[in-house]
Amino acid sequence: MQTRANAPTCVPVTGTQAAPKQTGNKLKKIEIFGLKALWLHFADEMDLRRLAVLHLRISRKERALHELKEDQRKIRRKCTRRMQRARSNG
Repeated sequence: MQTRANAPTCVPVTGTQAAPKQTGNKLKKIEIFGLKALWLHFADEMDLRRLAVLHLRISRKERALHELKEDQRKIRRKCTRRMQRARSNG
């Protein structure tokens, strides 16, 4: 496995061997892992693998958070109904 110390220099994912020249040629933002950014052109293989792992972890945590918030909403609605019934009966 390569370490950061002996990893090859970063080249754009676009297939060129050098960083794009500042001659008016603009890089297009690419969208990958839910990110849309210019810097993704310069991510090497190790960076992309790490981004993939992070993307999966973030997605799982977002789903879990969504489920927790849904449980919270259910409890809030249930308690609101109880409160309304108590007001109308009292």
